[in-house]
Amino acid sequence: MGDLLSAASLLLTVLTVLYSLWLPEITAASNSVVDPHPENRTEAYRASRSVFLSKALMLCLAAFALIATMTPPAIAIMYRPMYHPFADKLDSYDAVATIFVVVFAVLILLTLHTVAATWTLRNHVQKLDPERR
Repeated sequence: MGDLLSAASLLLTVLTVLYSLWLPEITAASNSVVDPHPENRTEAYRASRSVFLSKALMLCLAAFALIATMTPPAIAIMYRPMYHPFADKLDSYDAVATIFVVVFAVLILLTLHTVAATWTLRNHVQKLDPERR
């Protein structure tokens, strides 16, 4: 279990570092001004679309990949008390397993915020599309 916690913590750290480095660019791209004239939106569209594809979408995919790999052990840990409901709770307490579930919960929160930022940027890129009138 310790190895699983170490791997999960390391991967969450990498994801968090990328998130903190890329979030200002994602936010800036989401807040770019939409010019009313479609022919003037080309540069902003290209820049925002690039940030969407290379940063926001990649961050979302990485977060979902981590959730997919961490969900089975997290569910197993959370349902473990149901298999032994009358066991002495203090004797069966596993701090490493509990911390793994906390790391998993932080990953879920980070993923939710990443998805919201990516969705906002996606909608903004659609508004910037010069083909859209």
